[in-house]
Amino acid sequence: MDKTITWLIRGAVLIVIGGFLIAYLNLEKKPSIIFSKPTIEDLKYKELDKKRANAEFAAKRDSIDYYKFGSTIFCNSSMNSWIESVNYSKQMDLYIFGKDADLSEWDNAIKDYENERSRCKDFNP
Repeated sequence: MDKTITWLIRGAVLIVIGGFLIAYLNLEKKPSIIFSKPTIEDLKYKELDKKRANAEFAAKRDSIDYYKFGSTIFCNSSMNSWIESVNYSKQMDLYIFGKDADLSEWDNAIKDYENERSRCKDFNP
């Protein structure tokens, strides 16, 4: 055979073997090595979860301060932290589920917190 045809056959065989190898490594039964889908163990998900937890902590702390001191500042800060927490939860769902994420629950929660924030007032001047 001609050398050019031999090299073309070798190249085609390598491409086919490479395709089978990529397909094998991306099976649904085991974690993907090359093209992985996002999981809860991913660093970005953990970072978002940490930010969400910090926002919830700040919201609870400011809520306690609002009931203790009665200042609008603490109420508004608490509601803003709750909204921030819900936004991080939305980002976490989008990261894991992508386009299939149902965000209506989070949108309703944000509207509820915004309505509650409008009720903030000084009660212990």
